[in-house]
Amino acid sequence: MTLLKTAFAAVTALKTNGLRSVLMALGVVIGAATIVAVVAIGMGARESIDEQYSNMSVTTIFVNQVQNNASELSADDAEVIAALPQIAAVAPQLTGRVAIVVGETTSQTMVVGTTPTYESIAALEFASGGFFTAEDLERRERVVVLGPTAAEELFGDTDPIGQTVRVNGRSLEVVGVTQPKGGSIGPITIDDSVFVPYTTAERTLLGTNGKVSLNAQATSIEDVSAAMTSISAALREAHHLRSEQGNDFTVKDMGSKLVSAQESSRTMTLLLGGVAGIVLLVGGIGIMNIMYVAVTERTREIGVRRAVGATRNHVLVQFLLEAVILSVGGGAIGVALGLAMVPLADSLGIRAVVSPAGVALAFAFAILTGVVVGYAPARKAASLDPIEALRYE
Repeated sequence: MTLLKTAFAAVTALKTNGLRSVLMALGVVIGAATIVAVVAIGMGARESIDEQYSNMSVTTIFVNQVQNNASELSADDAEVIAALPQIAAVAPQLTGRVAIVVGETTSQTMVVGTTPTYESIAALEFASGGFFTAEDLERRERVVVLGPTAAEELFGDTDPIGQTVRVNGRSLEVVGVTQPKGGSIGPITIDDSVFVPYTTAERTLLGTNGKVSLNAQATSIEDVSAAMTSISAALREAHHLRSEQGNDFTVKDMGSKLVSAQESSRTMTLLLGGVAGIVLLVGGIGIMNIMYVAVTERTREIGVRRAVGATRNHVLVQFLLEAVILSVGGGAIGVALGLAMVPLADSLGIRAVVSPAGVALAFAFAILTGVVVGYAPARKAASLDPIEALRYE
């Protein structure tokens, strides 16, 4: 009996017991679909993390004020940090949410008062115009740079360069619009924010209502740890803190936050992948159990086939092919179902990215499941004594 004829016999046997075949394949369908969906969601989470943290390099260090603390960070602290040998650049930021008015349009937007150094630290790129200059900072010029989302909300399709916006009754000229970046820098979502000279924000727009924080950049990734230690020591001295007093500020680096976020994403993906594997295993065990029952039910059929010339290998291959066909078919349906879940996840706000590796992994596990769980029942069928099988009722 040729392999083609054996495969045809396997398909015929599966079609004869259609409902049983569907139930056997159901676990594989669910497992394969889960693997595709889990890998897609994991890839989406990884891309979201990469986008979020691409706004700054891994050498970036955040310095924030401890909440409910009487001491405050200031622009003077930025100068203290800038003098440290491990620091390449530092930019203070004064932030607050204000109403920005253009004509009859009003938008509640985050205002970020900072210095020209922020442009390089945040790796800003521009759709039009540019960032404000050191001269604008020194003269407290009323100029503003818009994030793309803020620009669209305020001006729509109109070019905002040279236009004016009103903040707290003060007019500011738009000098730049940044390229979309996605993600955030600490609490700041760049695309939704607007940027003004620190001196303008301090004297004109926010005053004491703003929150001060500092963004520093170490000279290299190797210097980040030493830079954080130096920043803590320098700020403690600048704030006149005694040895028994705790810090009135926090120092965190972008690299550790990135690694932590990536590890969390990887752990969650592995956890969900493990669940998918268990589902697939349970589905495989279901196939194996039902195939054992099928061997018993088809004992006389096996005896007839052996009597007319089928060898043990023919029977073994047929039953093994039945398991593999069920697993591959279930895997194909499961992959299609998993791919259909991707746009559904996106519509629910869960980012998912189709991964060829995920599809290949689902198929590989489906085929492996068929071979592994189908072998034992197939071997049992092949080992039946032809005479005893023919006598079976």
